[in-house]
Amino acid sequence: MKKLIVLLTVLGFIACGKETKGNLTITGNIDGLKEGTIFLQKVQDTTLITLDSLLVNGDAHFTFSTTIEEPEVLYLYLSKKDFNELNDRIDFFAEPGEMTINTTLRRFVNDVQITGSKNHTELIAFKEFMTKYNTKELMLLRDGMNAQKEEDTKKVAEINDKIANYSKSRMRYILNYAFTNNDKEITPYVVTTETYDANVRFLDTIYGQLTPRIMESKYGKELKELIEKRKLEEAK
Repeated sequence: MKKLIVLLTVLGFIACGKETKGNLTITGNIDGLKEGTIFLQKVQDTTLITLDSLLVNGDAHFTFSTTIEEPEVLYLYLSKKDFNELNDRIDFFAEPGEMTINTTLRRFVNDVQITGSKNHTELIAFKEFMTKYNTKELMLLRDGMNAQKEEDTKKVAEINDKIANYSKSRMRYILNYAFTNNDKEITPYVVTTETYDANVRFLDTIYGQLTPRIMESKYGKELKELIEKRKLEEAK
């Protein structure tokens, strides 16, 4: 009987000491990394905080386990003692389940491959489409600066018109995207990150057509706060 009690006590200690896994597991590898520290991070109350970290010494395979209440954007940050914090942070739209993140040391951001999240797949597609708009706008801005140097006022006016039309086209695309994806967590996120300075009525229209569940999501609440802030600023 005493042996049974001792055994049960030992098992109890083992059970209590066992780490509880979260609802999100992220595994991956950074090819070429021999030494450094990998951080899993998130934004909380406008502050970037670290959820977990891993010291790499030879083997750059990693596993992180955490709990998220809903799909949200997390960050994988690599500190490799090169005195350059730029291009060392990958943002990804995480959701409960199992995700995989593989990349390389040489092209940490550009070579990344992420699987296991529908929201992230849609975010990448959205970013790729927006890049086309942003690239075109940058080219027009460059042409406009050259025209100003040449003091070609007619060409400057034409380019400004093109930029304005491109901006309207960009907003129409985002508005259409929001209406056709009003039940996805990604929608209020891309609106707050891509069009935070848009007309408040534009933002209000997008927010109003979100489903109740998305309105109450992390980024739905952030979009609502942005709209309320903008309305207060315009009322002054």
